[in-house]
Amino acid sequence: MTIWIDSSEKLHAFCTDEVRDVLAVDTESDHFHAYRPRVCLIQVATPEATAFVDPLAMGQAQMAPLLELFEDDGVEKLLHSARNDLGELDRDYGVDFHSVFDTQVAARFLDYQRNSLDWLLEEVCGVEPGPDFGRFDWTQRPLPDRALHYAEGDVVHLFELHRRFREELESLGWLEAFEQQCAHICRSTEHQLNPFDPEGWRGLRGVDKLDGRGRATARQLYLWRHELCLEINRSPVTFFSNSALIRLAKKRPISMEELEARSRVSKSLVEDHGREIVDVIRRAGEAPIPPKDVEDPRYRGSKPTAEERARYKRLRSWRNETSRRLVIPGEFIATNATLKKIAANPPKTVEELGEFSAILAWHCELLGSEILDAMGG
Repeated sequence: MTIWIDSSEKLHAFCTDEVRDVLAVDTESDHFHAYRPRVCLIQVATPEATAFVDPLAMGQAQMAPLLELFEDDGVEKLLHSARNDLGELDRDYGVDFHSVFDTQVAARFLDYQRNSLDWLLEEVCGVEPGPDFGRFDWTQRPLPDRALHYAEGDVVHLFELHRRFREELESLGWLEAFEQQCAHICRSTEHQLNPFDPEGWRGLRGVDKLDGRGRATARQLYLWRHELCLEINRSPVTFFSNSALIRLAKKRPISMEELEARSRVSKSLVEDHGREIVDVIRRAGEAPIPPKDVEDPRYRGSKPTAEERARYKRLRSWRNETSRRLVIPGEFIATNATLKKIAANPPKTVEELGEFSAILAWHCELLGSEILDAMGG
């Protein structure tokens, strides 16, 4: 049974009547098309029913019954690559997930050859992969049947993966560590807004081949494009790509005739914003020329001492060897970022080691003394 939910009444009924102790969850967003993406569809499934929840039709208050389930410890949520969906839902709703079973993390703990959902569904569930919907516009309504079929497939098979992976994790003795890893994902996943960098134009491919006036033009076009994308909420890739921006900075047409004849940008861009582009290029002709090379402040900061570098190297070698010995990904033992923090502030006891947020109880119990030994050389 499938249900389309676009009202608080329907959502409350589903959450009350259908959901018991487990719920499969996935989301679809408009990253490819929008400059400020948002969740456009939430798929939630029980073993008996699948609901397509339309967040575009409901506000935060109307979504409350589902958001409360996401935060309910008593309802296990099945997701694949949970960080992605948790980050999206945190951005739009500020929801804090609890009791998550991440099938991708499980597959990695179990050393499956691959861990993408398509591969697992084909190998474990015998489900043939469908078409790619990576560039699909999930804001359109009504959604076509083919899109709904794709969206449903991302949740209905998670129950079978959940059953199989839980049994395998338990038989191999990894279930508790896996559950701690999933809980850590819930605690540590928070949407981070990437602020607009006015100097981001320097990272565009081909900017190093521009002359001084070309750099000034690229900068002005980059700033103008940002303001336009904010206003119309469209992703640059859908109408004003980086390559088109660099071509304009190189050619620098200063009339509509030149823009149409020489720029090789899309006809729709010329028709909708051609005069604005020409005006920006003209103004860039009088703007100060940016220096070719600048020191990037993002890479400034104090360097680790020789002792810290040596400690980090020993920790990383131990982590990599332990990863091979336990046959689990190294990042589940400790990421490089965590090892650098430990190397910079070395703990003296296992209890102090446990104060690092990414070091979990199972790390301390199983590997704590090894970490302290590895750190000491």
